Amino acid sequence: MEDELISPRAQTRQIGRETLERRLRAAIGEGTLTHGWILAGPEGCGKATLAYRIARALLEPSALSDAQSLDMPETAKAFRHIAAEAHPDLFVAERLYDEKKGRRQSEITVETIRKLTNFLNRTASGGGARIAIVDTADDMNRNAANALLKALEEPPEGATLLLLSSAPGRLLPTIRSRCRRLDMSPIDDDEIKQLLIEEGVASEDAHNIAAHARGRPGYALMLAAGEGGEAIKLAQGYLQAAQKGGDLSRIIAGVSGKAGDARWPVFRDTVITSLSDASRTAAMQGEAHGFANAGAGDLLEAWQAVSALVGRGEALNLDRGQLLEAAAFDLRLALKQRAA
Repeated sequence: MEDELISPRAQTRQIGRETLERRLRAAIGEGTLTHGWILAGPEGCGKATLAYRIARALLEPSALSDAQSLDMPETAKAFRHIAAEAHPDLFVAERLYDEKKGRRQSEITVETIRKLTNFLNRTASGGGARIAIVDTADDMNRNAANALLKALEEPPEGATLLLLSSAPGRLLPTIRSRCRRLDMSPIDDDEIKQLLIEEGVASEDAHNIAAHARGRPGYALMLAAGEGGEAIKLAQGYLQAAQKGGDLSRIIAGVSGKAGDARWPVFRDTVITSLSDASRTAAMQGEAHGFANAGAGDLLEAWQAVSALVGRGEALNLDRGQLLEAAAFDLRLALKQRAA
């Protein structure tokens, strides 16, 4: 697939949300959509894609393709303007880019939320809706969150606020009480796999990535666009070789250097998550695939040991080769296995 991801602003489709979209489409058609929403779910689950689909539907309802979804042709005015970040009736509050530091700021500031409030109080250019998206509400500092409350307490006519959150329970209770919450449930692995295949990902890679994504299509696409597929293969190979005391040189080379820097986060998470999942599976079924004769307690010990070692290694910036050799030793020790 293409190395560059399509921005949620320009994404034409969303999988696995048909029932949710039918309800939203009906509410938009009836004019009963509430003014404040929390779109809740883990990173990469499709919150931003849904937010922009709602925004397009509210800003140009006549352009919607049907009465069952929020689909809209790319030629529609709202679609084109939002994709180009040029729609006058849409405001997106996010962490600003710091030119001096060369990265985004650590939080959404009160100044940004004040601009959002001023935007909502303006007359819409088309005389209709005004939409504000906060991406993400988790990034607001305390002053920004308090400023947002004013917009939620007395929303101007025609204004809709869409708050994206991976941890909605941490938002101010007063914010939660003034918004309706939409929980983005995990998408079935087969649907994500099919999406990846349609995007040009090889079937084996699509299968591995879909399993690793844990129901998050956006995260799956991010993995497929980068080094995710290769990182998952390396992690699976590492777990097999580490148990037997096999040669790790090829795997270590794969997570070293510039390409290794891109692969490492997915590789690390796959290794640790695989041990955690195997422990749960063994507890329920007596044995976990890929870890023959390992009991739940041994796998739990392996997960704890490897997780702790990797955490310390990253904190101390240890050489990855040494770190992986040491983690392999700890893994065999926990599983009571000897090197071949």
